[in-house]
Amino acid sequence: MLRSSVSLVAMIAYAAVRSQCITTFPATENFTSGTVGTPGTLTTGWSNLTTGDDLDWFVDNNGTPTDLTGPIGDHTSNNTSGNYMYVEASGGTATPGKVAILQSNCFDLTTLTNSYLTFWYHMQGSQMGALYVDISVGGVITSNAWSISGDQGLKWKQGWLNLQPFAGQNNVRIRFRAVTGAGELSDIAIDDVVVRSLVPVLGCPDVNASNYNSAVNINNGSCQYACPVGFKRVTIEIINDNYPQETSWTLKDASTNTNVATGTSTGVTLCVPANACLVFRINDSAGDGIYHPSYGYGAYFLYVDGVLIFQGGQFGAYQETTLNCGPGQSCTTAVAAQTGVVYTSPAVEYWYTWTPAQTGSYTITTCGLNTCDTKLWMYDMVCGSITVSSGLEGSTFADDDLGGCGQQARITANMPANQLYRIRVGTNNGSCTNVSFRIDYNGPAVGCMNTSSCNYDPLATVACTNCCLALGDPACPFGPDLTIDQASMQGSLSLSTVTIATTDVCAVQEGCVKGFGQRYVIRFNTRINNIGETDYYIGSPSSQPQMFSTNNCHGHAHYSGYADYLLFDQNSNPIPVGFKNGYCVIDVGCFGGTSHYGCSNMGISKDCYDLYGSGTTCNWIDITDVPAGLYTLVLRTNWERRPDALGRHEMDYTNNYASVCVSITRNAQNVPSFTVATGCTPVVDCMGQSYGSAKADCAGACNGTTKTGDLSLNNAQDQPDAVAYVQGILGNDVTPAPCTDLNGDAAITVTDAALMTYCYNQQSQHDQTSHVLHYHPWCDFPRGYRSTVDTVQLMIGAFNPTDHYVDIHIRNTTCRVLGVEFEISGMQVQSVETLAGQLVGDWAWNSSLGGGKVIGLSYIDTSLAKGTGYVPLCRVHYLSLTNNQVCIASITDIVNKDANNVVAQVANGCITVSNVVTVRPQVFLEGPFNGAGSMADLLRAQDVIPLSEPYTGLGFVHVNGGGGEIVPASILDITGNDAMVDWVLVEVRSATTPSLVLATRSALVQRDGDVVGIDGVSPVLLNVPPGNYHVAVRHRNHLGVMSSMPLALSGNAVTVDFRASATATYGTGARKNVNGYMVLWAGNVFRDGAVSSIRYTGQNNDRDPILSVIGGITPTAVVSGYLREDVDLSGFVKYTGAGNDRDPILVNIGGLVPTNTRAEQLP
Repeated sequence: MLRSSVSLVAMIAYAAVRSQCITTFPATENFTSGTVGTPGTLTTGWSNLTTGDDLDWFVDNNGTPTDLTGPIGDHTSNNTSGNYMYVEASGGTATPGKVAILQSNCFDLTTLTNSYLTFWYHMQGSQMGALYVDISVGGVITSNAWSISGDQGLKWKQGWLNLQPFAGQNNVRIRFRAVTGAGELSDIAIDDVVVRSLVPVLGCPDVNASNYNSAVNINNGSCQYACPVGFKRVTIEIINDNYPQETSWTLKDASTNTNVATGTSTGVTLCVPANACLVFRINDSAGDGIYHPSYGYGAYFLYVDGVLIFQGGQFGAYQETTLNCGPGQSCTTAVAAQTGVVYTSPAVEYWYTWTPAQTGSYTITTCGLNTCDTKLWMYDMVCGSITVSSGLEGSTFADDDLGGCGQQARITANMPANQLYRIRVGTNNGSCTNVSFRIDYNGPAVGCMNTSSCNYDPLATVACTNCCLALGDPACPFGPDLTIDQASMQGSLSLSTVTIATTDVCAVQEGCVKGFGQRYVIRFNTRINNIGETDYYIGSPSSQPQMFSTNNCHGHAHYSGYADYLLFDQNSNPIPVGFKNGYCVIDVGCFGGTSHYGCSNMGISKDCYDLYGSGTTCNWIDITDVPAGLYTLVLRTNWERRPDALGRHEMDYTNNYASVCVSITRNAQNVPSFTVATGCTPVVDCMGQSYGSAKADCAGACNGTTKTGDLSLNNAQDQPDAVAYVQGILGNDVTPAPCTDLNGDAAITVTDAALMTYCYNQQSQHDQTSHVLHYHPWCDFPRGYRSTVDTVQLMIGAFNPTDHYVDIHIRNTTCRVLGVEFEISGMQVQSVETLAGQLVGDWAWNSSLGGGKVIGLSYIDTSLAKGTGYVPLCRVHYLSLTNNQVCIASITDIVNKDANNVVAQVANGCITVSNVVTVRPQVFLEGPFNGAGSMADLLRAQDVIPLSEPYTGLGFVHVNGGGGEIVPASILDITGNDAMVDWVLVEVRSATTPSLVLATRSALVQRDGDVVGIDGVSPVLLNVPPGNYHVAVRHRNHLGVMSSMPLALSGNAVTVDFRASATATYGTGARKNVNGYMVLWAGNVFRDGAVSSIRYTGQNNDRDPILSVIGGITPTAVVSGYLREDVDLSGFVKYTGAGNDRDPILVNIGGLVPTNTRAEQLP
């Protein structure tokens, strides 16, 4: 039984929280801050009652587990990623009549006038229970202040409650009490709860409704959508998945193929003519629909006059549905036709379906049946793949006045049995009120069926008598002969603009255009005539897969050698705006031959042609970015001179092109235009052949064999090359050049490595199927583009100074990610590991040891799935910190699954390291000091300074994060005053006990005395909290020095100039004065232990090691290298002669008494 009162303890608790009640209005709760789960983490101040009910409310999104109940998306964003509160009715203990109570934060209504509660609820389900609103005032419950029960339908509805009866109360809580129904079809949800001051105006706020009222602030469900007489109401509702930016839709009139309405991720309600046949098409630019297990279970709904006609969401790139269409008005409502029957369409454009009963020749004709100008179109593809056009393009077979009977239409073709065709009949400019047509069977295809004969007919179903010719027979036909129709191309040239939406990624990826937005294109017809003696037979993807490629953005099977569109400058250099088309190759018309081929069985018959008009998408050259000048436009077919599917070569390949000279100009606004011109230099290939296919390789050799990107020099484009790119980036030893720069951006980055990865992975897929046409655009470099529609962000997700790592998180909402390259500063990278579970084992991580470069890439084409929020990508382990800030310093490139680089951004890219100090010591070492304010960098010049710090190996003790530092090799390439002289050791010591070393760091000293971190720039960072410390600098063969007084150190670097005599140091004579410069004493060759000193004679002296290292026998011997015995840091150790390393020791102990010593002034 539910409680109706509260205990004294509860009353005390309520009193305690009154001061925390909400006093600012409107107070809105859309539950976005909650964490999805069972029950998940509720929004602050909201709670499930722990007693007095049976179930909990959950934070939920992305639909409920049971069909026909519960919301799909939230109300706030109409999106599957949005949160709402929800009661689950499935499961044996959740029904019937089980209660769940959700209590809100408390509200102080003492100053709120006209107080109102509004909220949205979802109660769909045939077994629905009830929802109640109870009000708690100081713990006293008013039950059933609002209620509703029963199935409320698919949509969210608004509820409201006048709170004025509780005016003046300072501790008011809202309780949503859900009671499940008879079974699992009784899920209940709420969203967008608001407490505010409101003068309610109830009514309809939908601008599309006939009773719309702009003053309405509460939707009471009264919207009416009456349309005028003769019209019907069409409603499109979309509940988006997590990626609404990928969704778009069109609503077309099926009879005219014109848009009635268009939209993106939001639906619409509109009135259309009652007899209008409509085609609704929803598109998803990512090709995964809006119902997806990873990206959200979205859905869309189509209504006509309030009746649900269709519900969908699970599709690929698009889904089409017809609405309000009568028989024959649309492709999907086509009327069945039979052979031998005359049909008269009741409208000027009408659809039929027809299936040949047997394979053979058929004629579909309007000849002799009409007196007006008619047209015929036939399609052998599904309705969704048909592009309706007033021209002939896009059809399998078509005719408009070319069939041999004047203005009538006639199609004669060989057609396979049981192939479903869709026939569209129409007229020119509506010259008929109806169209009559007939389908006639002409008989079987008779021909040679002997596959070893030179005149084998792949379409024949009945063998001819004594007609087969053996190979080599003089009567054998010579073969097909394809040619581009020059007159058709040149006569159809026109300039137009096209707008490429950011969702049309394939248009850019496949090279149709070179960018998004408005593009200027030269359009033209592409007509290919077969003037040879045989058909050019291609077949179908199923029967002749070797002739096709599916390695394209759309994933469709394209014939790979159809047409190539090229633009050449006057030096015969191709301008990078070309495009290779791969359409269906069919018999659109004939000039004496007989049609045989359609999209289901491709080819061009002898004396027939294929035609794609200038209005066809991508039948153009994109000149948006082409400079003004004189160019030659070239169209060519079968440019790789491949045989047809039967192995028949063309009779002549020199006629496989057409060309026209064009002059491109630009006005003052830089808008291009063109005219047909004369005077173009003939286009020749590198061997001098007109329009030939020979071309120079990346090294400049004509028809050379050097492959672009073959860094491994194994004459292949494969994984070793991709690996070599990554290693080359880290080593900075791959220079951009025609043979290395795969995307032509004058830089070598992870994009080049990814392009190589994409190349050999796509090639591998292609090689797994037999093929004749070697069409390999994925390895045709330079290629790729910057996908400006895709944005990927990186951020620092976690920092762990104890275990020495930084986690990098990624957000890629618009695309999958194949690889990343970024720089991280403030630390020395040691190694990198994958955190994204889906990438473990498939991505390889590489980094510059001791540097900051990080590269992640899949060599096997595994990409990170897109997501709406930040997710862990990788963990970067570090050797040591070099700054008090760790940052993602920059992103070089991030590439999507197609190896195109995207817009990359750093968000929350820095984290401040606590409990560290930074210092900038300055010091001169006597050994390399030149006496005039600088040191020699001979060790660096001779390339003997080690990349790893030497002090650990020499026995110096590192503490608190010091040791193991590694300098990037590039730092040792710096010259001038900032050139590195040697490693030094920096210490901070206790202010009260100077002998106690609290932290160390190996660093580098420059020629001018600056001591810097291993990045060559930053101050030296030490792992101690800000405070007062002594600072010391030590060297492997010089005596160390320490500040005499503690210094106040923090994250802001303090300069300690040990070069200046004014800087007080610990002890007596800790430094040597050379021409007014203070330097560290040279000669501490022998490692003494805790207390170092310089000795010339006696036990543990510093002279004998010098003699020993040069061999111990010949005192004039010299050795080279990075040696502690090299007192002057020249790179050579000498015992006698000029510049020897022994004499400075004697000088520094006094020069007269060899038994003297000089002690290091460190406690």
